[in-house]
Amino acid sequence: MHGTSSRLLYRSLIVGLSLLSVLYGTLLPAGDRWYKGNTHAHSLWSDGDEFPEMVADWYKSHGYDFLAISDHDRLMVGEKWVAVDRGDRCIPSSTVEKCRNRFGVDWLVLRSQGGNRRVKLKTFREVCGKVEEPGRFLLIQAEEISAKFLDCHVHVNAINLSKAISPKKDLSVADTLAQNLDAIRQEHDPLQGPFLAHVNHPNWSEYDITPEDLAGASAARFVEICNAGPGGRHYGDATHPSVEKLWDIANTIRIAKMKAPPLYGIGADDAHHYHAFSPERANPGRAWIMVRAKALTAEALLDAMHQGDFYVSTGVTLREVAYDPKQRELKVEVQAEPDVQYTIEFVGTLEGVDPTGTPVEAVANGKKEKRPGRTYSAEVGKILKSVQGTAATYKCTGKELYVRAVVRSDKPIRNAPAGEMQKQEAWCQPVGWEK
Repeated sequence: MHGTSSRLLYRSLIVGLSLLSVLYGTLLPAGDRWYKGNTHAHSLWSDGDEFPEMVADWYKSHGYDFLAISDHDRLMVGEKWVAVDRGDRCIPSSTVEKCRNRFGVDWLVLRSQGGNRRVKLKTFREVCGKVEEPGRFLLIQAEEISAKFLDCHVHVNAINLSKAISPKKDLSVADTLAQNLDAIRQEHDPLQGPFLAHVNHPNWSEYDITPEDLAGASAARFVEICNAGPGGRHYGDATHPSVEKLWDIANTIRIAKMKAPPLYGIGADDAHHYHAFSPERANPGRAWIMVRAKALTAEALLDAMHQGDFYVSTGVTLREVAYDPKQRELKVEVQAEPDVQYTIEFVGTLEGVDPTGTPVEAVANGKKEKRPGRTYSAEVGKILKSVQGTAATYKCTGKELYVRAVVRSDKPIRNAPAGEMQKQEAWCQPVGWEK
């Protein structure tokens, strides 16, 4: 009887600890767990069409573990009023009522002035107090720094900030990138914990950031390889590389020419529209990152991302992605869905390949493009191995500058953005470069 009681007590303890691990985002000593999140979304604090608490509630109710609302050139602090029904950038009464129905009639503060109604936006801290739950959902403060060089957009998302940063510009796109990345580093408060900065939508709006720009900004460590809003030019064109190819070119230059670490890839919604859903709108839920971390905290998540322990997805879930540096093997396994076909590709650049592109003058709509294109060798970022199935391994030969895995499926993305990626995929981070 005593032995039976002890076993029951032990089993109860294990069950209890497992439940606690789910509640508080930690696991038993077996390892870390995966967290789903988005680091690029907008609200009424800038050019989104929804209250920040409703934005957070959308992601939380759709199975996300964390979110960074990154409004343009400001944080969600201080006092901001928005016009209702009439006036500049007004919001409809239906949006106000939807929020009041969700969070209570006394949640929003409204006032009338001269016959016009205005509503006060909630701050980051107020929204956190309403939507955060330890171990279940985390909100991280962020900003999209919207810099420009001439007519080129140079946007950088700064994650886990305590102070807003004004956009900087310099004598070139690469220098403007460097200035804004340096400003993030200088303004970051170490007491806030780690920060992360990622370069946004490099092919938007007219291929504004080139692979050479990215490679030249040595402080850059992350870039959006999948911005799921329409207009991101994900696939490039005849004279400009796709975003995925751009990633490979920049990483080949960094590793081979600069002896610098590669860029890690980010996937995000860049959501602006939360009411009307269509391929032409920047809706939530199309692309995200899966981060393997010890806990659902900003520190644990960002530390894991700086280690490259995350992947990008538009719908494909990975059961495992692991690189063994001793065996020099990269293993990928898909959490397969019924009746879905998967192809696992291992992509990389071998030593000795020239990443220098050849300039191409292009004319669009009767005028020269503002960023002339370049063509690059097919040996940059080529497929080294392709496997049809749900699991595959690639063993490095020692000739690779880096290797990354991408899983492509034949399942369509729900509400896929117009002109952009249409099938569910997953992109893993480059490995093997550490040598």
